[in-house]
Amino acid sequence: MADPITIQADKLSKCYRVFSSPRARLAQGLWRGTRTFYEPFWALNDVSFELEAGQTMGMVGRNGSGKSTLLQLLCGTLTPTSGSVTIEGRVAALLELGSGFNPEFTGLENVYLNAALLGLSKEETDSNLDSILAFADIGDFVNQPVKTYSSGMALRLAFAVQANIEPDVLVVDEALAVGDEFFQRKCFKHLQALKAKGTSILLVTHNCGQILQHCDQAMLLNRGQLEFIGRPKSITTIYQRLNNSSEEGWRTQAEALFKQLEANEDRPDPAREAKPGAKLDADGSGYDPNLKPESRMAYPSRGLRIEAMQVLDHEGKRCNVLHQGEGFCVALSYRADEAVENVELACSITDKSGQLITGQRFPELGKSLPPLSAGASFSCRFKFDGCLQPGLYFLNAGAWNCPEKIYLHRIVDGCAVRILLPRNTSFGFGLVDLTSNTPELIHTALSEQNRAID
Repeated sequence: MADPITIQADKLSKCYRVFSSPRARLAQGLWRGTRTFYEPFWALNDVSFELEAGQTMGMVGRNGSGKSTLLQLLCGTLTPTSGSVTIEGRVAALLELGSGFNPEFTGLENVYLNAALLGLSKEETDSNLDSILAFADIGDFVNQPVKTYSSGMALRLAFAVQANIEPDVLVVDEALAVGDEFFQRKCFKHLQALKAKGTSILLVTHNCGQILQHCDQAMLLNRGQLEFIGRPKSITTIYQRLNNSSEEGWRTQAEALFKQLEANEDRPDPAREAKPGAKLDADGSGYDPNLKPESRMAYPSRGLRIEAMQVLDHEGKRCNVLHQGEGFCVALSYRADEAVENVELACSITDKSGQLITGQRFPELGKSLPPLSAGASFSCRFKFDGCLQPGLYFLNAGAWNCPEKIYLHRIVDGCAVRILLPRNTSFGFGLVDLTSNTPELIHTALSEQNRAID
């Protein structure tokens, strides 16, 4: 049985009237709609989607793409020009920092005010007050006016109220970006708990890593339209392509690329067994020419190109299948098509969901390569030790100029590496194995501890 739908948007649109002057606005009122003195601006146009209970939907898009407008329509703070939205249950939203708070009231008074706006009675707020204050963790400042709060303190209190009432739908619009790392971790852990209880979450962020880690689906808005909706890996890849391309160049390739990415997600991982042409050793390691990412994507170059990319083992032999614990390097060849300056290089490793595992830059932070003349060629090798856990990983490479951080060239999923089980015993687990040695059992310490307990 399918999960119930908590959010259903049907052809949702919002149009604003843009007047060239106050005189035009006055004329529009005098003519009572028989003439038009404004230009229509569609902040959102014909957006439809559904979100099931217990699902998390990520939303990405450039500034001005209509994300905030859509959220305000969903929360009821804006009225749609056309279309409809149906939401089942209680909605809590963090749309703007401090929204729903009166700066003259104390934090405690604002807790009751905000809860009342969400439809809670005083008795319900009283029963949740301890958990709200404990989550906010702002101490005695809860008795001070909110206008004296820092942005981080205001966020803590706002999130504590919205999250601890256990809403049916929770909307978060970039608000967590102002929190410190510890509070962000606390918030995302709480979001996971809400999701497990059946809360639907709509998360808006420019952080693709958060989309990949926390979302079941994602959507891409662009110029007020819902361009794509699908798996987080596909949507974030398209979004990154949009940010690094012109509008025209992106649009001509986006549809085909999206279909390719979604199709790749439906296919099983490449088989571990050797295929014809694979140059693997008896233990399964070596080079498998069939282990090639179908999701490989090269961005247009801007004066510098990555010409070649391959993986080498510790002996300098080409490989892409290794055992855990065996280091490798990514060998990259570059060529300058024109004179470029202030160039930095980078190489990163992601898992099959697109989550960044690790990466390296060259030169070190704050420095750049010497100026490169047109036609200059060079190579760089990024070395990684054998800390990756068994599984399939993808290698990415990029070059940009600093301090603008504009990509000169970028290749996503350029190569794939399969890590096999270690030749020897492994004690590590998680994303990577940082075990430096075999764990040591200290018997004397255990004996002393037992005596202390006795």
